[in-house]
Amino acid sequence: MKRLGLAAAFLLIAAGGAAAQRAEPAAAADAITAASIRARLEFLSHDLLEGRAPGTRGGQLAALYIADQFSRAGLQPVNGSYFQAVPLRGTTVVPGRVSLGFHVNGRDVPARYAHDVVLRTSGPDTLVSVDAQLVFVGYGVRAPEFAWDDFKGADLTGKVLVFLANEPPAPPEDATRFDGRALTYYGRWTYKLEEAARRGAAGALIVHTTAAAGYPWDVVRSSWTGEQLALADDDAPTIAIGGWITDDLARRLFAAAGLSLDALAARAAQRDFRPVYTPVRLRARIASRVRRLETANVVGVVPGRHAMLRDEVLVYTAHYDHLGIGPAVDGDSIYNGAYDNAGGVAALIDIAGAFARLTPRPARSVLFIATAAEEAGLLGAEHYVRHPLFPLADTRASINIDGANLWGETDDVAAVGADRSTLGRIVERHARSLGMRVRPDHSPGAGLFFRADHFPFARAGVPALSIHHGVDFRGRPPGWGIETLEHYTTHHYHRPSDHFDPAFDLGGAVQQARLAFLVGLDIATGAADPEWYHNTAPASQPRR
Repeated sequence: MKRLGLAAAFLLIAAGGAAAQRAEPAAAADAITAASIRARLEFLSHDLLEGRAPGTRGGQLAALYIADQFSRAGLQPVNGSYFQAVPLRGTTVVPGRVSLGFHVNGRDVPARYAHDVVLRTSGPDTLVSVDAQLVFVGYGVRAPEFAWDDFKGADLTGKVLVFLANEPPAPPEDATRFDGRALTYYGRWTYKLEEAARRGAAGALIVHTTAAAGYPWDVVRSSWTGEQLALADDDAPTIAIGGWITDDLARRLFAAAGLSLDALAARAAQRDFRPVYTPVRLRARIASRVRRLETANVVGVVPGRHAMLRDEVLVYTAHYDHLGIGPAVDGDSIYNGAYDNAGGVAALIDIAGAFARLTPRPARSVLFIATAAEEAGLLGAEHYVRHPLFPLADTRASINIDGANLWGETDDVAAVGADRSTLGRIVERHARSLGMRVRPDHSPGAGLFFRADHFPFARAGVPALSIHHGVDFRGRPPGWGIETLEHYTTHHYHRPSDHFDPAFDLGGAVQQARLAFLVGLDIATGAADPEWYHNTAPASQPRR
């Protein structure tokens, strides 16, 4: 993409103007437009911002721009600032200083770092060594509510655990096991690494297939190489190394040990599965660079007007970070993140402006958070939940936008998590008013509920969902929307090619943003007080 000059960049930053005149709800919603979303999307996803990685010049420029737009929209700072500092620890594996080998009964099984296996280290150490036995733990799930335990009390201290991606499949006779086709948190890679740490393991390796993970190996490689981030104050148990291995490497390792991955996977699908101790050892010595850095959530609030309700808050989130500068693909090394998630932030700013225009102001306060470090594991949202600017007990709901519709208006809309709380009923009512129907998640196995910034709020007990766009595009043949999203995932997700295109049709982004505004308006005015449905809040967390 063509670079802007510095003067032009600051002109773009200043674009937007002062807050508009006060308006009734319908007029405020109408002020959410394709033109304003387009202008912000184009700037946030421009090469000038260098992919908006946390702690970088481009990430800081994006944060300053968003704070400026919040101010111009009429939002107020929180505790005197539009920024909430998010301190991070960054760890970068040095590829030339990785010694990696698998050994089976005196034989070596070749493996290439980044090609066959990707690893990250944890903690402050710059040099990590592991010499440990591999133990196959199936899906690695302990879920008392499903009467499922893959570990059966096995001692896994100091071992390297090998997990299958995703979660145990639901058989025909028990179609609701692990929510059927819908992925639960037990299928997320984050859960598997957390469980390995709780077991005292030295490491964890997840076997990758595109079908099970929901994205190809290239996405794993681009996401897991380069600097890996963690919250600087995170004191949760960690493992020395964690990462992914290709299905091909896993098959070669188990075959060398006289085992069949297919047979092991079949056993792992059974409730009586027990860990399998293999003769395979991993010997690894990994040097890393470790540094402290800081990014920030960008925050702005529309204060509530009601004496009794103004201390209660509705939260909107959309992450502004992306992957920065990474491995070149077709000569391009800037990962602009237009769909993921410059468009979502552009919509967030328009929604914020709509609330600031309202006369009278909502009864409850409305907090907007452009979150940082989402791509590193929802870190900005997690930091907010650990250090909330408003008490979580007074936080009535959290609404997230991750991926604004770039391809046109739809007859449907998806609200990930809508089936878990009464938020879903609010979405359905307002979707109908906008001429859309609410559809089920078209890819429930992808586990989208656990992969966006509303999830830390949900784990903390706040009713939460993420408003996604539809797939039934107006004027397009049946199936076109699904094909378009699958093409995006295969060819553009977490790649430099996710950049701004002047041909984007942002009518669908307007639908999405107006729906999010109307849903939040019910909550902010006190017309709705969302609640979890029974047993649908994330397990092991307090329920409201």
